[in-house]
Amino acid sequence: MIRTRWWPFAATTVLVVLLAWTGVIPTWPGLVHLVALPPLDMFADLRVLLVATDSWPQFLFLLTVVGACRIALLAWLMGGIHRWRLALTFYAIAFAPIALAAFSATASYAVLYSRIFWPAVTLIAAMVLIFGPVPWQGADTLLSSMALAWRRGLRVEVMITYCAAIVLLGAVADMWSAIPLVPVSAMVTLVAVRMMERPPVRRPLVALAATVAVFAASWTVFVATRSYDTPEQGPRQAGSLLILSGINSKSGRGAIHATDVHRLGYTCDQVYYFSYAGPGDGQPQRDATCPIRTGAPYEPGDTQVAFARQVDLFVEQAEPLPRPLVVAAHSHAAWVVWDAVAAGRVEADALLLVGPFASTPLGYPPPGVRAPRAVLGDLLRWAAPITDLIHFNFDPDTPAARDLLATAGAAEAIFAQPMDAPALSLTSTTDPPLMPHGRRLNVERNGCPARVAHPHLPKSPQFEDAAIRFLNLRPPPPCPVWRDWGAVLAQPFGPPTPPHADVAHEPLTTRP
Repeated sequence: MIRTRWWPFAATTVLVVLLAWTGVIPTWPGLVHLVALPPLDMFADLRVLLVATDSWPQFLFLLTVVGACRIALLAWLMGGIHRWRLALTFYAIAFAPIALAAFSATASYAVLYSRIFWPAVTLIAAMVLIFGPVPWQGADTLLSSMALAWRRGLRVEVMITYCAAIVLLGAVADMWSAIPLVPVSAMVTLVAVRMMERPPVRRPLVALAATVAVFAASWTVFVATRSYDTPEQGPRQAGSLLILSGINSKSGRGAIHATDVHRLGYTCDQVYYFSYAGPGDGQPQRDATCPIRTGAPYEPGDTQVAFARQVDLFVEQAEPLPRPLVVAAHSHAAWVVWDAVAAGRVEADALLLVGPFASTPLGYPPPGVRAPRAVLGDLLRWAAPITDLIHFNFDPDTPAARDLLATAGAAEAIFAQPMDAPALSLTSTTDPPLMPHGRRLNVERNGCPARVAHPHLPKSPQFEDAAIRFLNLRPPPPCPVWRDWGAVLAQPFGPPTPPHADVAHEPLTTRP
């Protein structure tokens, strides 16, 4: 009975390996999740389907086929195909939150917004810890299984070890190769199932409470240690500082407007603020440290014009400024600045790139076009009105979005242009998971990832310290090696992305 119980799962493991080996399904670190405990397996299925299917009929057909296979496999693992109703109910209840997590994780790679990636990872972790032990309690109904799982402390002694093993496998797959690790992941899953079928530890609810307490204490310590000493004011700088805010900003309303330019060594007479609406006689100061004496007032819609137009506007506003010229650009604006300076259209003496994204790894087709990620593109369009509630204001089909986010490899093409000007690149620790090909740019200094949320990075002490050190030719502070661990551990929970070699290294502004 044991051997006949496990053979469908073994066959599934072999099938996953063959499909990945032959390129039928994409290979990425999350491949090991396809043979993981439910509902992590369904989370992996949905991420693959969102990026691989080219139309809604194809997506829904394959989702039905894969779902039926998952139900049959789970029923068989629980004791026989006659338990299909229990398996069906399990997946039906878990589907909505898992689908939300899969869409959020995939969408975050398309729109480069870590504030929807990390909640997705948190949601899937909670679903695995809460629902993972449910099918293996031996009860006849899902409600009874859930009650038993709770009384047995959610089998936390097994689930914590299992989750740690899966995260470790994903990290190894990210650094090495995912396909050989699929059988290892399957073996880990089978061991976890067998362990959960054994009697739980004594006082399981106490073990669960202790685990929650340890996690809460660890999280509290992690958050409390994010503080950073305010650096001393840097020496007086010569020339000009031109500041560019990111996408969806407006005059005087953008994190980089609030950068303490005096601490960097500049007076307000030396500071200029870029306008996405073009040259003008000044803009509302609002949150800006200094009066905005140049540029026309602009609104979020002005930041969505075509990328080539944005580069032209930057060239027009940067050219007349006194030299030496230092340019500070946040997020999206880093692409604009790099494209212009690398092409020799603007002579800059130093660049401060704050929160740049080294890659646009996913992309999505225009509406009505049958191509991979068409379903993802439609879902992004349907979800666009919701982004207004979180002040993201994203429209997937504006000219800027189509030029950059919708084009896989657009950022790589921009940063592939050689840069002669000295440059500092500083990212937030929340962002590297969205850059599967790495966060580092070909610049003089890649700063240590700062423990600050992406929107607040330009006005943080971490950025001020990094900029002061860079502008004054001082070495950076030591960088803990674990600052990059978040990307390695979290990227398996993102979607499959095209290989780095598949992007076109051609400047966007020269494309027809």
